[in-house]
Amino acid sequence: MVNTGLARDLEQALGQLLLRRNRSALYDAVLDEAPPGVDRQTYRVLSGLARLGPQSAARLADEVGIDRSGASRYADRLEAAGLIERGPDPHDGRATLLSLTPKGRTTVAGLRDALTRHLEDRIADWPEGQAQALIDGIRLLIDVPRE
Repeated sequence: MVNTGLARDLEQALGQLLLRRNRSALYDAVLDEAPPGVDRQTYRVLSGLARLGPQSAARLADEVGIDRSGASRYADRLEAAGLIERGPDPHDGRATLLSLTPKGRTTVAGLRDALTRHLEDRIADWPEGQAQALIDGIRLLIDVPRE
């Protein structure tokens, strides 16, 4: 049986993690190295496409938690920066898919490297095994298979 107090602590910790100010702190660590066109708003679109693959603006908006018009505006900015492109949806001739360009994939790789370095700094002094326990716990919580 799970300890209710532990579950409550988990709920509170996740709530803190999901607060905008905490997400923003992570974004700021990444965005210091971002090219023009990538900011707090457009980063979610760029990162979402990297994780999900080509998506319609509506589907991407749902997945990353922004409204559809915002997703389209941010996509316009990323397209102007050469980081994403629009193309036809092979399954729906009326729909358009957003996808990363080669420059967009390179940019995402650099931003992920920046986030990795930031996280390395944050966990450098953690006790042995604690970071792995956190990773394993998150994967169990959201049912993500180990890569």
